[in-house]
Amino acid sequence: MIDLHHHFDGAFGIDALYAEAKRRNLPQGKLSAAEFKAKCQVQPDCRTLTEFLAVFDFFYDIAQDADFLHNEAKKLPQRMADAGVVYLETRFAPHLFTGNLTPERVTESVVSGLEAGKSVPVRLILCAMRNSPVESVQDLIGLYKKFHSRGVCGIDLAGDESRYACREYAPVFQEAHEAGIPITIHAGEAAGPQSVYDALDLFKARRIGHGIRSIDDPALLKVLRERDVPLEVCPTSNVRTGTIASLETHPLRRLWDAGVPIVLGTDDPALFQTTLLHEYSLAAEVFGFSRDELAALAANSLKYRFQPTSATR
Repeated sequence: MIDLHHHFDGAFGIDALYAEAKRRNLPQGKLSAAEFKAKCQVQPDCRTLTEFLAVFDFFYDIAQDADFLHNEAKKLPQRMADAGVVYLETRFAPHLFTGNLTPERVTESVVSGLEAGKSVPVRLILCAMRNSPVESVQDLIGLYKKFHSRGVCGIDLAGDESRYACREYAPVFQEAHEAGIPITIHAGEAAGPQSVYDALDLFKARRIGHGIRSIDDPALLKVLRERDVPLEVCPTSNVRTGTIASLETHPLRRLWDAGVPIVLGTDDPALFQTTLLHEYSLAAEVFGFSRDELAALAANSLKYRFQPTSATR
């Protein structure tokens, strides 16, 4: 199995975060282990993407440490192997972890950790966050060029699309596109089809993160088919964040039947307590995917990966 929509910071070991908070005597470390774990996971009453994103605010400052980032990256390939994943593209926003570090130092910590990890190949997508300064988005181009040969394979725009369209970033993504940098954009999750159109036309996306609201616009489904742009669909995430009311109302089956390219992902596995195998099981058990369809889903993940032409592993 291959996972193309996975957030590095959504897969941090909760025990490791707690130990780091206690080591540095941070306020979060004064909670009990059970209280801390609850704060690091999405609660059942979460109803919006905005509420979900607030979970990250609880632990971002804990992870603003080069050694912590390196060690978590080093452990990730084996975690993937244990979960049955044979190739992973994980993503994170370097600027969220700077603290006293530069974005380059943050990226170096993660890249070197992935290089030191054993087992399955893991590539890295660099994210900008919606409502960040344009300069932060521009930084990603330089970081991609510096670390591409060491496994950085693309860039992304993540964050709260329900509040920030961020069309002012379009010139930077045009520059990235012209430089041949693969682009995936979070869109059509908490906002409607126009967000996906923006991702395609303004931000030059080759893949769409989530994109489930595309189902609301038949013309958009046709565009996705004709341009061969896949949606990175994460069913458990969509329900747990309140974006979709229930698995039974999730549009995965309808998107697939409409001929839209689909890949399955886990999004934030530690926060949602999910695995890629679980997402495939949902496709079979809830959405009625046949063995042949499951095989086609898996083949899509191989087809649409952003694997760099040269990397250390």
